[in-house]
Amino acid sequence: VYATFLGGSGQDYAGDIAVDGTGSVYVTGRTGSANFPTTPGAFDTSFNGGDAFVAKLNSTGSELAYASFLGGSASDHGEGIAVNGMGTAYVTGGTDSSDFPVTPGAFDTSFNGGSPDVFVAKFDSAGTGLAYATLLGGNYSDSGSDIALDTSGSAYVTGETASHDFPVTPGAYDTSL
Repeated sequence: VYATFLGGSGQDYAGDIAVDGTGSVYVTGRTGSANFPTTPGAFDTSFNGGDAFVAKLNSTGSELAYASFLGGSASDHGEGIAVNGMGTAYVTGGTDSSDFPVTPGAFDTSFNGGSPDVFVAKFDSAGTGLAYATLLGGNYSDSGSDIALDTSGSAYVTGETASHDFPVTPGAYDTSL
């Protein structure tokens, strides 16, 4: 139906793709391009050196509805994306940024020291802001690789951890690394 490029003059890669009910395409990944095509009014239009990105293309692939960087001052990468029926993108991946843009009241607002930490972020439907963004991890390397949603809007994340202090829940199937 269509094929298109998305990126700038540096190295760019897509980590995951999702499609909503209208055929709009959502992509996350990592960019090393200062000239990655962000859109006016997007959540973050300033390149920090090695950022995750989130982009939405219209159903014909002819236009960016929005494209935003996501991350802090260090390396960040988007690995998984899901979209709900209202066109809201949920993203997971990894961040090395102690200044990753977490939202007030998030589950974990502090970088946990191990590099990277998992991040989970929910964009608003216009791509102009974050409904929430949290970190997740322990003192060693953690990274989110995929994300799924249930009908109530809860996000489910999978990935990897090397952290003995990863925040497991009491009574979980396996609580030890």
